[in-house]
Amino acid sequence: MSDTTFAALGCNEALLAALAKRGFETPMPVQAQTFKPGLEGRDLLVQSRTGSGKTLAFGLPLLHRLSDERHPQALILAPTRELAQQVGAELHSLVPKLPIASLVGGVAYPPQIRALQMGSPVVVGTPGRIMDHLNRGTLDLSRVSMIVLDECDEMLNMGFLEDVETILAKVPAGPQTYLFSATLPAPIAKLAKRFLKDPVQITLAEAGEHAVHADIAHTPVIVPDHQQVRALVNLLLLDQPSAALIFTKTKAQTEEVAEELTVSGLPAAFLHGDLAQATRTRILGQFKDGKLRYLVATDVAARGLDISGLPLVVHVGIPTQLENYIHRSGRTGRAGAKGSSLALVSWKESRILLAWSRRGGLQLDWRAVPTPAEIREAQAAKLLDGIQGSASAALLHQATQLLKDADPVRLVAGLLGLVQADQASGFDLPNEPERKAKPRFDNPRERKEGGPRPQRSYAERSAARGDSPRPDSAFSKTRPDGSFKPRSEFDEKPRPYVKPKPGAPAGPRKTWEDRPGPKKPSAKFADDRPPRPWKKK
Repeated sequence: MSDTTFAALGCNEALLAALAKRGFETPMPVQAQTFKPGLEGRDLLVQSRTGSGKTLAFGLPLLHRLSDERHPQALILAPTRELAQQVGAELHSLVPKLPIASLVGGVAYPPQIRALQMGSPVVVGTPGRIMDHLNRGTLDLSRVSMIVLDECDEMLNMGFLEDVETILAKVPAGPQTYLFSATLPAPIAKLAKRFLKDPVQITLAEAGEHAVHADIAHTPVIVPDHQQVRALVNLLLLDQPSAALIFTKTKAQTEEVAEELTVSGLPAAFLHGDLAQATRTRILGQFKDGKLRYLVATDVAARGLDISGLPLVVHVGIPTQLENYIHRSGRTGRAGAKGSSLALVSWKESRILLAWSRRGGLQLDWRAVPTPAEIREAQAAKLLDGIQGSASAALLHQATQLLKDADPVRLVAGLLGLVQADQASGFDLPNEPERKAKPRFDNPRERKEGGPRPQRSYAERSAARGDSPRPDSAFSKTRPDGSFKPRSEFDEKPRPYVKPKPGAPAGPRKTWEDRPGPKKPSAKFADDRPPRPWKKK
């Protein structure tokens, strides 16, 4: 957090009151560094990780620079519907009466067209729906003076960069442009060079090519692909987090994981791009309000969810890029809070995660899948903590009467059976030693001790297995002891088979007596059998 305050930055009274109402008095570093140049009308090129307060970083100077005219003045582009709606909600929380046109897919056109016809000063949307309105002629960008490109690297990954360039080309020359991105690959740098004028470049300390969050604990688990969902059930039953956002690789996986969790007594819902926008909004609302404990989603929600106090993010298999893994994990540990990122990885993926830990500075704390016995023990300990509170006098009297007429051990066992009847104890997964393993460090620089693994000869490996020595071969490159022969000891290689040319006369047919090997007379190879001419197949 910064040492300054929003009042010292120069926020007006109305926005100060709105910020104070939400408990914001001290700006985040990205907000403190962008406010002054943004207020002066400078272009901004900002690198900052997800969850660092970027919405207010561009929202505060943007709100200060809006005029009272009723036409689109500011255009905000976001990669996903959820992120666009989140940005609109954030601006509405600061200025409730501000007309904002939210142009996102999955929603009917008439409400969006009415908002544009009313002359909303702020337009927030996704590139695809913005392009649709431009093609329909319902959106006029001729008087836009401010443009915000939020999560620009994600728009590049989703293939929106060409649409973004088309949209920017329709805006009159000279608008103030804010470009926010966690990374700056070559296409984003080229876009910034083309559309930004002498920008103020801000790179926060935690940003960079692979920015990581210091408040997030990374705890991977090695488990085979076909057992990952059951392992997830065991881990959630043991840890009992208040909420968890679970990421999968495919849309079908979200439905499978959500169904397995629900059947195991952990009610969950799934979220992916094929759902109607109304359904997605309802599910997200339930998750944010705490009515839904577990949400299984694809990366479509990775950039659009801002859940305060989310304690856990789960990866059922890691994504293809370190950057996407970091953005997924960034849904927890926001605004200085602590969080945890749990990754269920196969053996191959564990090696990838190890490489990422070196490149991105991740501190990995490997753990094993809990067994049903460990889960029952944890449930019993939690139950004991819950029943040791104060009890009413009536309950104490009733307990005294019960203890007089029954065996205390049997009584407690019966009560535990009633209480735990509906509690799941997880799955008894096979390959217990395998699940507790950690990835090997095959590279000598990776190994903590012992150096590289020794290389054994063929003879040593054979002796370790108890095999008999391999017989020498005329064409073998190694001796029976495993040592390599010099080139001079190689016998001449047999001549390869050469297919006869078409039309060439067939050679004399060899009889059985001319063939090598044991001589066994057979009618099939009789000496008086005439040779068959060669035929091209």
